[in-house]
Amino acid sequence: MASVPSIDQVRTLPASFDEAVADDHVDENGHMNISVYFRLGSWAPWRRLRDLGMGDDYIPTRGLSFFTVGHHIDYTAELRLGEPFTVRSGFVERTGKALRSIAYVVDESRDRIACTMELTYVHVSMETRRAAPIPDDLAAALDAEIAAYPWLADAGGGLSLRKR
Repeated sequence: MASVPSIDQVRTLPASFDEAVADDHVDENGHMNISVYFRLGSWAPWRRLRDLGMGDDYIPTRGLSFFTVGHHIDYTAELRLGEPFTVRSGFVERTGKALRSIAYVVDESRDRIACTMELTYVHVSMETRRAAPIPDDLAAALDAEIAAYPWLADAGGGLSLRKR
């Protein structure tokens, strides 16, 4: 059963984005558009992967990458023009060739989660475009990151990895 983490737990995750809702983020309803939540929520885990060793040279040097294969978004509060927010993400679980992450858009002025976005990825060979094992060094970094935030194992709930 999935649980909703506390705002204090979420704030222990590194912030990949620290912004305020800009004019071009606002839609016809007067709040931040879903496309902004999606863009930032999907990039936050990529920034975390970079921090864990999947830098800009990873794809051209190793010929490997992650492809997004699924996502699930829940919007729980609105953000309006000028309001500050952060986007924080972590990794929930992994297999030898797949990874699941979760990103939170945090309404910083009201101390609440405005959006939760879960993503699943498959690690792929860029040559064959097929699933490929996550290299040992990146797998070890991911395992350490997953172990650092054990409460994420119960967070989310919209997606899961198949264990084979």
